[in-house]
Amino acid sequence: MKRIVLALVVILLSIVVNAQPINAGKKFQAIAAVKTNTTVNQMGTEMEIPANGTINTDFEVKSVSGKTVVFIVTLKRISGGVTLMGNEQNFDSADSATAANPQLAEALKDINKPKEVTVESGSIALPIDISGTPSGEDIAHYLLIPVNTATVKEGFAWSDSSSTTEGSKSVNNYTVTKVSKEELVVTAINNNKTITTKQQMGMEVKVNMDGASTSVLTYDVASGILKNVATTFSASGNNEVMGNQIPVSTKGTATVTIK
Repeated sequence: MKRIVLALVVILLSIVVNAQPINAGKKFQAIAAVKTNTTVNQMGTEMEIPANGTINTDFEVKSVSGKTVVFIVTLKRISGGVTLMGNEQNFDSADSATAANPQLAEALKDINKPKEVTVESGSIALPIDISGTPSGEDIAHYLLIPVNTATVKEGFAWSDSSSTTEGSKSVNNYTVTKVSKEELVVTAINNNKTITTKQQMGMEVKVNMDGASTSVLTYDVASGILKNVATTFSASGNNEVMGNQIPVSTKGTATVTIK
């Protein structure tokens, strides 16, 4: 009889420890912040460009069906600043002057426009280009705890990779580095190549960069939801503008906090 009772207690504890009460209607906010220092070498002149940015994003769980979770993701605010040749320029989407700036129209076009993002619980996916401020869509794909906390052990490891038709590629190696009743920590080491074309200031910029990063993701065991992420990253390569190759290197830190 004692063995039966003990077995039931163990089962119940396992259920409680691995509970993920992610239900429709649940709401929370993600605050993502990034600080970078970029070095550009153009026509023999080297420039350092420090920058920072913060993105506030609202999340609401629209539906849960088995392991499939649908989030309503709404970008609420973008703010930050950049210093170029001694001139500091700040921006804030909550400020009318920023909202009216045509050069920032592309960056601000998604403000207050809800998007549906579908993810699978029990998995994790990092974006290919992680050398910038994470978007709400990026965060949604690593928002839920990726392993079974009732059975996982420290040292458990796995990997994944992704690529694009342009040639970008990202390889991630994950390791569970802490397991407790309160928290689970996953350390992700990423190596990536970014090959893409962007529009900046009305010009076409061809980007070819190699980078690496380390992210420490801390999850709340009781809720099964991300608490915070701390990332350090670096990248170097070339940007091609109007046929000119411009050597570029960047390094920085990024954080995501869930409230």
